[in-house]
Amino acid sequence: MYSFDAIVRYSETHGRPEANAATIANYFQDCAIFDSEQAGIGIEYLKDHNRAWFLISWQIDVERYPVLQEKIRVGTWAYDFKGSMGYRNIVIRDENGANIVQAASQWSYIDTDTLRPVRIEPEVGAAYPLAEKLPMEYAPRKIRLIEGMEETDRRVVLPYQIDSNNHMNNEAYIALALEYIDSDDMICQIRSEYKRQFVKDECIVIKKAERDDLIQFVFADEEDQIRCIVEFKTKRTGRQTA
Repeated sequence: MYSFDAIVRYSETHGRPEANAATIANYFQDCAIFDSEQAGIGIEYLKDHNRAWFLISWQIDVERYPVLQEKIRVGTWAYDFKGSMGYRNIVIRDENGANIVQAASQWSYIDTDTLRPVRIEPEVGAAYPLAEKLPMEYAPRKIRLIEGMEETDRRVVLPYQIDSNNHMNNEAYIALALEYIDSDDMICQIRSEYKRQFVKDECIVIKKAERDDLIQFVFADEEDQIRCIVEFKTKRTGRQTA
């Protein structure tokens, strides 16, 4: 397992003395990148070999959010490779070693010339020692949409939202969705399904729907093609996400 230690900074608390869903996503994304860099299969290696990892889905389960000045350890490991797909767990642990946030993610290994998935080369797979997957309840990769999606807003992708692949950063979708809910302190699960990337200056059509303990956002283009879905599960009921 690769891990790094952190302390929750004031700049990460966004109006209340604890991290929010977007901060958690950033911790996890950073940890995955650091792991790849340490393994020698980082951003420059992938660029030189015309390869990239594209995130396909995230499931983040929150027992509690880390609080201001709390010392935490963020860790990650790969638990499976199949063809062009990589599967990764990520955790945040408190000072006592307890998992306070844990996640499962699925990644597609892409040829950046053709933008098509390719089989993971043996040397790339070998750089990530596999470990046992977390004993969590794994939701399906695809998110079943709630009926009655209504357009909420339209936004343009800004330069600060762009990542090293020149796409809208995975965390930016979660941060954007948080802008359209009344309170985020009751969110206990975040799921994201990434279908196609936005790039700088593209228009994002934002749609929203709610049902029981679920709040869903669809991010579509102007041709109404869905690019990403973000789902928040709240603590309003005990029902599990289907």
